[in-house]
Amino acid sequence: MTVSHAHTAAFPLLHRLQQGATGLLLRLAAAERERRERRQMAELCDATLRDLGLSRADIWGELDKPVWRR
Repeated sequence: MTVSHAHTAAFPLLHRLQQGATGLLLRLAAAERERRERRQMAELCDATLRDLGLSRADIWGELDKPVWRR
């Protein structure tokens, strides 16, 4: 069910809840993207990591980070 802009303007609480839910979904999508990128970095060979200026320990550190830390 979608809520029109005119409808949400009449109900400020509903509008704030809708914005909060949208923000949460965007943050979850960003966290998933970062998790996927970290896993992909872990699959790179040591020579490629070295070319990027990274070590295997750097990658392990990134993989150990909780999703809420960037």
